[in-house]
Amino acid sequence: METAGIKNRDLGGKIMNKKMGLMLVLIIAGIFGRLTLSELLPPSLDIFINLNGITQPLLMMDLFFLIATISMLSGFLLDRRGYSLLVPISIMLVTDLIIGNNLIFLFTWSGFAMIALLSHVLKSRGAFCMQRKSMIFGTGIAGVLLYDLWTNFGCWLLWYPHTVKGLILCYTLAIPFTLWHLLSTSLAIAFVVLPVVYLKEHWTDIKMLKPLYNLSKRFSLH
Repeated sequence: METAGIKNRDLGGKIMNKKMGLMLVLIIAGIFGRLTLSELLPPSLDIFINLNGITQPLLMMDLFFLIATISMLSGFLLDRRGYSLLVPISIMLVTDLIIGNNLIFLFTWSGFAMIALLSHVLKSRGAFCMQRKSMIFGTGIAGVLLYDLWTNFGCWLLWYPHTVKGLILCYTLAIPFTLWHLLSTSLAIAFVVLPVVYLKEHWTDIKMLKPLYNLSKRFSLH
């Protein structure tokens, strides 16, 4: 019994170390991406819309999708809710210290934490899987809308007149950002999140196929 207990503790320690390592990888990827990838964003499309008398590009491009994607992955890959929330908050903390920010950080940090929380809830209900791709997309879209509603509410509190007209103006001028957030995050879910979900679900099968691949490679050399 004592030996079994020691083995269980060792196994639990190894799993915990893997999760901590994974959390660190997600944080580093987010920090590196936010600090370096902005220059790779394409220029805004030469399509303009008039919002409340102000002409703006149809899409206002930023790196929202990067942190949103990592937030979703943290909710999916990390078992503990606290770890899932810590990933986006750590990324934003470090990068904001370097890039700079203002009081809106109260809303952006918590907004990304909400996305991680939504993904964690979806996973805890067993719905973050390839059979529920629509649920994953739905969670991503809900996270985008929740984030934009929350952060633009913060913008209204900080920089707009505290009137109904000011609130409407704030949300109206944010439409190009929301459109980009919806488009870019949907693409990120399709090309990043879903492949990660697939690999996680089939990882055992992939590891079992590796010896067969090595064996076939040996025969091909003869």
